[in-house]
Amino acid sequence: MAATSLPSEPEFDPRAQKLFFAFCEQVERGEKPDFEALCAAHPAHERDLREMHSLHEFARGLAGQAAEEGVASSLLDELRQRFGESVASSPGLDAESASRWELFERLRGAAPRDTRYRLLGKVAEGGMGAILRVWDEELRRTLAMKVVLGKGGVASGETPAVDPKTLGRFLEEAQITGQLDHPGIVPVHELGLDAAGRVYFTMKLVKGEDLKAVFEHVHAGHKDWNQVRALNVMLRVCEAVAYAHSKNVVHRDLKPANVMVGKFGEVYVMDWGLARVLGREDK
Repeated sequence: MAATSLPSEPEFDPRAQKLFFAFCEQVERGEKPDFEALCAAHPAHERDLREMHSLHEFARGLAGQAAEEGVASSLLDELRQRFGESVASSPGLDAESASRWELFERLRGAAPRDTRYRLLGKVAEGGMGAILRVWDEELRRTLAMKVVLGKGGVASGETPAVDPKTLGRFLEEAQITGQLDHPGIVPVHELGLDAAGRVYFTMKLVKGEDLKAVFEHVHAGHKDWNQVRALNVMLRVCEAVAYAHSKNVVHRDLKPANVMVGKFGEVYVMDWGLARVLGREDK
């Protein structure tokens, strides 16, 4: 899955978005609009309205109560209780790095009072997580947010049942990607845990085409593409992968769909969800 690829057109019909945002504004004003009545009044937009409503319910978790009654005193204890002791290991790329669980300990105290993210739509979904397109209200920019999925997925509105292996891989992907500081690897901005127990991380949203599309352009004789330019893209991929190898990280899922080329020539190696740190036990 090309983690942060983005369709050129909006995922939701603009008219449906306008209807839904008006509905949300009514809710924010303390009114009690009838969502089912809204869907019934606009059957042509019902599908988009319901999907936006499901995403909105997920977003409420980011702005919910900081903690529920009776939760563990620390995030480490909470995660261990939910997912078991087996997920509480694995440091970062550096041997001296703090464990990811020590990082999570700090996340709860730094949680924002209200969500800074407004969900715009879903970009892609894979076996371990979903990629959402979100708007960062504080920095006024569009980002990609990857969330770990459990039973019920994004739309359930409840704490997902995530097995420890999936959670561990998701956290490791966030750490590995965040620590690989290279122009050819998408930067990670924030790792967090929302009030409903969903783990997420945000990153740059890459807009462009994958490497397969580039090869097709060259084969078709597209005016903007030739073999020399395509070979330069491959060179940039090799540079990013070589950097990862210098940090003892192997991608393990390198394919055209996981290489994105931006409008201005940016080249990114995407989706490090299967990456392995050499010398560490594979999970």
